[in-house]
Amino acid sequence: MEFKDKTVLVTGANGLVGVPAVRKCLEEGAKKVIAVDIKYSTLLHELATQFPDRLVFKMVDLTYLHNCEELFKQDKVNIVLHIAGVKGSPARSSKQPCDYLFPMLMFNTNMIKAAFDADVDWFVYLSSVGVYQPADIMREDDVWTTTPSKNDWYPGWTKRMGEATLESLTVQYGWDKWTVIRPSNIYGLNDNFAQDATVISSNIWKLFNVEGNEMVCWGNGSAKRDFVFGDDVAQASLDAVKKEVKDIINFGCGTAVTIKETIETIIECYQEISGETKTIVWDETKMNGDPIRCLSPERQIKYGIMPQTTLKDGIKQSIIEYKKRLGK
Repeated sequence: MEFKDKTVLVTGANGLVGVPAVRKCLEEGAKKVIAVDIKYSTLLHELATQFPDRLVFKMVDLTYLHNCEELFKQDKVNIVLHIAGVKGSPARSSKQPCDYLFPMLMFNTNMIKAAFDADVDWFVYLSSVGVYQPADIMREDDVWTTTPSKNDWYPGWTKRMGEATLESLTVQYGWDKWTVIRPSNIYGLNDNFAQDATVISSNIWKLFNVEGNEMVCWGNGSAKRDFVFGDDVAQASLDAVKKEVKDIINFGCGTAVTIKETIETIIECYQEISGETKTIVWDETKMNGDPIRCLSPERQIKYGIMPQTTLKDGIKQSIIEYKKRLGK
């Protein structure tokens, strides 16, 4: 299914994956893109300036079903990219589980129901690596024989329920015009750069916001993660529609790197960009998180949906973007 001349609705349009997804839909020739989020950004404003007749922004709280239903009343929506989510770290999810559980349960269920009732041509649901139990290799069919990691307990179950909601529509109504994408750890240009954010974004934040040459990092750096660039996840969402993938697929690099290697790469990129460097100080009183989280790439290889950005290139782009945001 092509995007040309289609009406596309993108939720979480202001986010790490949402902004590039909106841009890519417009570049693919979508007749209209309805960008949905609870806030508007300069990045979306720039796209609206570039595509004034084809991009519409709607500030909507998706935790209310009637708000979701209203999105489908004015236009016949062909494709939904449901990217909206609550992003954060394992530390935040353990201390503030309601921040994940309540909004995601509501807006995932609401958007799936509203899209089904509107008989859209295709629906993409962005799930998460958090649905998996820790394993050296995480395979799609293993999810329901295990439970999520305690480090992702609440977000993991919440994302699983969105997947189960789609599967229930297939069982009862035969509706299978959907793809579930389970991305690995996402980072990128429009990330939430903050002290309590995820690994890459929080350590990029430290580069510019912590005085001195030392950068304190949690644990000992031995944990391994599979990282994927936000723009690549956006492209995977479009590719799943174009290939009409009626399946649940992982989306990662297929290779796990240690947190130590990742932070060393961040510092290396920072030095190349700014000429300055930092020294890593490991705080081993803090948790490491799960020892390893790496997605099996077998199914995404089968469908030919693969990331294009190396870890170093993605990190360098992210640092440059955040530096620009700070006006430095």
